[in-house]
Amino acid sequence: MQFVLRGQSFDLTVDSVSQAMAGITPQPFALYAVKIGELWYPPKQVLSVTTGLPVAAFTTQDAYRIMHRLGFPIVLADTLAVSPMATQRPE
Repeated sequence: MQFVLRGQSFDLTVDSVSQAMAGITPQPFALYAVKIGELWYPPKQVLSVTTGLPVAAFTTQDAYRIMHRLGFPIVLADTLAVSPMATQRPE
């Protein structure tokens, strides 16, 4: 998926995002969590890692929109177990 963020062009795929996040420890969540592989991450962390932009360079909504368009599951963080490394949503 191609997009422009803060005047820079990017081209991300599900595979490129998954590869970039391999081995990255999830940071604590704020409002949302996005599932990459078996781990849940803050959307801003994922977008920062995959684009190289600092998290202050874009909004949570930018990150949410891009991860959603790529097809990654996104949930409200408070629906997850306490650990940011939770692999399942509570039933």
